Amino acid sequence: MVRKKMVPKPKVDRISKLPVHLIQLILTSLPIKEAGRTSVLSREWRHHWKSITHLVFDKDFDSPVYSDSDDEEISANKLMSSIQKTLQVHDGPITEFVLSNYRLTTTVEIDPLISHLIEKGVSRLSLLYCCRDDSLQYEDEIDPSLFRAVQVDRLKLQGCELVEPSWFTGFTRLTSLHLDIVGLPEDFFDSFLLNCPLLEDLRVFYFRGLNTVEVEAPPRLKVCVLRADLGLVDISFSYAPLLSVVSIHAEECGDEPETDMVSLFASLPALQRFYISFECLELLAAGSVPDRLPVALHCLEVLDIRKCDDEDSSLELEAVLCLIRSSPNLNKLTIKMEFDGDLRFTGDLKLSEREPEAHPEDEDSFCQRLEEVDIRLSGFSQVELDLLRFVLANAPLLRRIVIQPKSRLRWEKCLKFLGEIKEYNCASKNVEIIYVNKSEVMFFSMRLANV
Repeated sequence: MVRKKMVPKPKVDRISKLPVHLIQLILTSLPIKEAGRTSVLSREWRHHWKSITHLVFDKDFDSPVYSDSDDEEISANKLMSSIQKTLQVHDGPITEFVLSNYRLTTTVEIDPLISHLIEKGVSRLSLLYCCRDDSLQYEDEIDPSLFRAVQVDRLKLQGCELVEPSWFTGFTRLTSLHLDIVGLPEDFFDSFLLNCPLLEDLRVFYFRGLNTVEVEAPPRLKVCVLRADLGLVDISFSYAPLLSVVSIHAEECGDEPETDMVSLFASLPALQRFYISFECLELLAAGSVPDRLPVALHCLEVLDIRKCDDEDSSLELEAVLCLIRSSPNLNKLTIKMEFDGDLRFTGDLKLSEREPEAHPEDEDSFCQRLEEVDIRLSGFSQVELDLLRFVLANAPLLRRIVIQPKSRLRWEKCLKFLGEIKEYNCASKNVEIIYVNKSEVMFFSMRLANV
């Protein structure tokens, strides 16, 4: 019997046979340097890295020509030279370009870079300049050549001053604008935004120099996140029919706030999620705070209030309750109290249990759709207990309350508190009370039922 000689099967080069779109996906997930090194994997991969459409030059991209004696300007110029050399060998369109490097400063001439990116059809552009001494201090004006990139639909800037040249007519295709530690012109929130007619997502962090913010909302604006630094005294919106997510935070508000709470929310008919710091509640409580807003916030589903750290918070708490009463479809409520003493309140919180005949004409009474409450307590003050009692008595669909006390509170006091709320009237047929103490790695839950 003649044995057949086994012929080994040729090895399959799986790497070389990968589909082009999959190779591109792999390369775009790698740092630029690592993507370039893939050229040695096979003949098929040799030039693929030169055509990736998503370029990120961050801290992982560093030129080997730096020396310890280089000052900031020299280092920044060397960085830009290395980037330009990389772009010269790049072949094909560039849809997204990110430059985020600690050596990048506004002294760098970016005009050649912007010109190259415009030719490549860039649509998503991020220029993140380093800030002085890791502080919230921005550098000088950004290079005016940026404003020639009018085709971008997503723009992110950090650590610069935004000064638009006289010839600039707007980013007419922009849908998303993120600014972090950026100096803003006085007309930013009105004429600048109106020159971005397609803008849907606006996020501005740590802006300075503007005490009064009057947002002239572009017609398509859906998300607006504002985080001021100091001195905010007034905030308002033009009528924004699609604006559904609003977040307002400030480290400290200025003296004599002027915000009209009624007018503010009348401009936001589509508001679904509202996030606000306790400092900014002072703005809402600048005038007289009504028991309810004249026009109910029918779309509001999430109300999130952070950092309640002022012991004398009467007006702010009235503003919170006004929002709760004015939101018949509220689904989730988050309140975090972080003051050290006991809350002082001199007014009437009107936290008594709701009587059915109180608003017989209002079928959508407050808390009727509230399902989840997340509250961080400072010390189980009477106001905090009343707030929980108010929610339990008025929320028939409530499923869960998460309670997270401050770490210094003793377990014995927490047990006493939990025993007390077990005696409260509960409108829900079945609600779970979850107690979480992260510092003591403690978790406890109990159920209340409407009997």
